[in-house]
Amino acid sequence: MFPLLTAVKDQVIGVDAGATKTCAALVGRDGGLLAEVTLSGANPLLSGEAAYRTVAAACRDALAIAQSRWERIAFLFVGMSGVDEPESPSWKAAKKSLQAVIPVPFELDNDSYVAHQGAFGGADGVLTIAGTGAIVLALCQGRRYRVDGMGEWLGDEGSAAWITLQGLRAAVRGQDGRGRKTQLAQALPLALGVSCLREVVTLLSLGEISRQELAWVATKVQTFAEKGDQVAAEILREAGRRLAESAFVARARTGVRLPVSYSGGVFEHFPLTKETFCTTLQLQGVEVTDPMAPPHLGACLVAAKFAGWKVDPQWLRRLEEKRKAIESPSQKSDEILLSVLPRLISEQRNWATLDISRRSVDDILLLINEEDQKVAPAVRDEIPAIAQAVRWATAAILSGGRVFYVGAGTSGRLGVMDAAECPPTFGTPPQWFQGIMAGGYEALWKSVEGAEDDQEEGRKQIQKARLDGKDLVIGISMSGRTPFVLGAIEEARRRGARTVVLTVNRSSPLAQSCDLVIAPAVGPEVLAGSTRMKGGTATKLILNMLSTATMIRLGRVESNLMVGLKTWCGKLRERAKRIVSLIGGISLDDAERILSQNEWDVRRALNQLSRGPCQPDDGADG
Repeated sequence: MFPLLTAVKDQVIGVDAGATKTCAALVGRDGGLLAEVTLSGANPLLSGEAAYRTVAAACRDALAIAQSRWERIAFLFVGMSGVDEPESPSWKAAKKSLQAVIPVPFELDNDSYVAHQGAFGGADGVLTIAGTGAIVLALCQGRRYRVDGMGEWLGDEGSAAWITLQGLRAAVRGQDGRGRKTQLAQALPLALGVSCLREVVTLLSLGEISRQELAWVATKVQTFAEKGDQVAAEILREAGRRLAESAFVARARTGVRLPVSYSGGVFEHFPLTKETFCTTLQLQGVEVTDPMAPPHLGACLVAAKFAGWKVDPQWLRRLEEKRKAIESPSQKSDEILLSVLPRLISEQRNWATLDISRRSVDDILLLINEEDQKVAPAVRDEIPAIAQAVRWATAAILSGGRVFYVGAGTSGRLGVMDAAECPPTFGTPPQWFQGIMAGGYEALWKSVEGAEDDQEEGRKQIQKARLDGKDLVIGISMSGRTPFVLGAIEEARRRGARTVVLTVNRSSPLAQSCDLVIAPAVGPEVLAGSTRMKGGTATKLILNMLSTATMIRLGRVESNLMVGLKTWCGKLRERAKRIVSLIGGISLDDAERILSQNEWDVRRALNQLSRGPCQPDDGADG
């Protein structure tokens, strides 16, 4: 018997678990980037226990992409939003929950800490973080100094959510005549799916606008600032001044002339805010430096130190340079898409099914069933994003717009099928939900060669549909790289429509080019790359949820009964009789009589019952 060899622990994992997204990186001892994964947000205050499952899933996906195993991990470090400093009650609770899902030595801290480590390479400094929220963290001689981070209602000044709220307040002032007129008065309500500012008040009071949606709408402030709206531009400049003020205060509290750096989506997407931030500080003699590396690589640096490796800022800088070199801007778009493919989780081999080709029939089916059981929990963790898509779909229909599913292959077929089921199930006009399939309807029953690779045709199909800002486009692509879908999403965004991407690869080109990503972490497929399996199952579940919840919100369901169904056959007429009988509290015979008086239209029959049995409905359908 040979002795068992101990696995070489030559890798670390760093995780940045933010409120909007979770990024994990797997790194070798030499600073080589082995895998990088992005999943949905993982803030336990927002997602509960799902946040910890997301962190574990990100780590597993990184291992799968690198074809590595937990046994090789020397250490893992997690920066987590919603978690306070070490030894705080929230930190202890988070560590206990993570211990149940992470099988290697690890530590954790707040996500601002790993962002700081990435920005300064582990050195002292003042980091201003502005994304959905905003916080400043200064580290100096082992001590922490924190400014803001109080949430959008009390603080987060300069954040994306704050920018939107300031835009709404300025719009109200302009509308009342108390301030300058601004195009934001019309643009921001439309971006939130309503027609006027007063309706925005209603949505806020009902809790119908999430913090993430507030942050997304801030991009509209940026758009109108670029178009010359002076009110919008001043809001972005004020955001930069507020962020600079917070950084200056944090720096002053340290008593040391530390450099200041920055991180987060506001600095990435709002150039006027970034310019004002840097200029304001520089005029006060403060050194402002570009961040050395992103937060998840900062987490890798900390993990490497815990593992006892000799690392320094240069090690981190080399790591970031290697990361940037993977997708060089000099590459053509099709080269980038092809280079991404080997790093997608859906293309990786599944350790649990490596010997499936040598198994018995029963064992094959058991393996497939065991993998399928991972789908529903992964979909459940995406409910916040699915809920946002439902709100957008409902708003699109109510404003006279439409919902389009765009896809190729299995993804496209599932979209077309879900759209086709809406009229008979809910009695909707066929234009409400529509499917656009690469290769046309011929591709529904056979493969059309090259259809999914035609990016220009995706654009043309959106142009043909005459989309505008009222519409919603949901691109379905399990790989997240289908050129046909990418072209459609780009054209839809150009026309002002909201865009959603449904994929199992959040680290993909499509996921970076849309307004909202729904990406269930189903892991590698039973057969590498066969996304018709777990990916397809997850897609079907999500489309069911999305269309059904939208129809419920639109009043096409009463209790749990389909009051809008079409009665095209005997089975459906029997169902209609039961629905009218149950809702109206009448016999099946009376239900049949009233239905026959109203051409077997359930909604019209129920309308007649609400007015009295002797008054047939006039046929109007609200």
